Amino acid sequence: MNRTRSDAAESPPAIRDRLLDAAVECLIELGVAGTSTLAVQHRAGVSRGALLHHFPSREVLLAASVSELIRRNEHAVRSFVEALPSRGDRLKVAMGALAFAARQPAYLAELELWAVARTDSALRQTLIAAERLAKREIDRVHYQLFGDWAKSDSYAEIVALTQHFMRGLAISENVRLSPKRRDELIASWTEAIRPILERGLTTRSASKA
Repeated sequence: MNRTRSDAAESPPAIRDRLLDAAVECLIELGVAGTSTLAVQHRAGVSRGALLHHFPSREVLLAASVSELIRRNEHAVRSFVEALPSRGDRLKVAMGALAFAARQPAYLAELELWAVARTDSALRQTLIAAERLAKREIDRVHYQLFGDWAKSDSYAEIVALTQHFMRGLAISENVRLSPKRRDELIASWTEAIRPILERGLTTRSASKA
């Protein structure tokens, strides 16, 4: 949706946020190929000068968009947990939250960026740098999400494997995986990792004895 506003009537941070929102909307709706600086400028309704002031190149714009996509994905996880009437089985809650986030448009847009980065070294480095900067916050969200399971010696490996599992599901569901089968696989994964995490808790308790 194009918006026409006077750049002078808005503060620089407000214009930057509007451009960033427009870039994310383009990535979600048009994909990486359709997210040109011109498309973002038109969607945000700003002048060319305003766009170039904040994002002098498409690469800089995509770099900022990656960070925003990651932030939205983290927010999706927190929103899922906060919306639950009760925490219930913490491991099922964790898997449900991560699965919910993996179905959001921002998550799928981020996956597309990683796919494009296979042949775009500059974009690949941008993605690596953005995720490295966001790692501390991502780790904090996961630690809160898993609760006492995060005390398991197997926690780090399980979280890493679960991230890869969710990415694979997101890609498969986009092509051919049905929602029912997806839920079945998530349930199976949850019960498969439970004893591994439990053993990790036992090992840690024994080492402290």
